[in-house]
Amino acid sequence: VARALRDHGSFLQVVIRGFLPGSLICHGDVVFQHPAPTSLEVLEALVLSVGPNKALAGSDFQVDPYSLAVGEDTLEPPLPEPGFPQYGVAIMVACGLCIITAPVVLLVVRALSVCW
Repeated sequence: VARALRDHGSFLQVVIRGFLPGSLICHGDVVFQHPAPTSLEVLEALVLSVGPNKALAGSDFQVDPYSLAVGEDTLEPPLPEPGFPQYGVAIMVACGLCIITAPVVLLVVRALSVCW
């Protein structure tokens, strides 16, 4: 965390107050000189320090950027893209088959009725 925030001119230190059991979730304080950045600015700095391999500030700690919280500020995960439902594809395929087979069946019935 200190490595991610060291570029802020007013940054002093990070104090880790405790870890939650079963995971690497920690609670701590980030200390700044006056004027301190807002919690949103600190969150932005932390999120931007997460690399493409999800490593926090070049460390060995892999972090989900959506799990970061500074004060009350968190990063909202993006909403899933609305896609076309799978049942819609099935209905379109069934209708397409009906459109193709209906004329063929009519031609066969007509050909059979002419032969009789």
